[in-house]
Amino acid sequence: MQPNLKDRLAELRQYLKALPSNIPIPKESTYNFSNFSPDLDWTAEIGEAAAVNRELEVRFGSHAGGLKIVERGPETEAVVDVLETWIKIHAWLD
Repeated sequence: MQPNLKDRLAELRQYLKALPSNIPIPKESTYNFSNFSPDLDWTAEIGEAAAVNRELEVRFGSHAGGLKIVERGPETEAVVDVLETWIKIHAWLD
């Protein structure tokens, strides 16, 4: 992974850890990034990279007008782990 990208992901992790306290930490996350995997049907239909992107869109919702984060906590922060994993896999496959 490129050093600049690694730094940016570390920065994103810090931003997510520092989200305002008025954003709730739910008992059950709608994001559930610690158990992330792309949909198998989407992967077969549109490819792995596109399926990962689609799954992120589904979990975060539409980004029209900006991304709105509706919860905070470990499940939200785990999106950084998802990005690290899939960026490494994508780089390895290229």
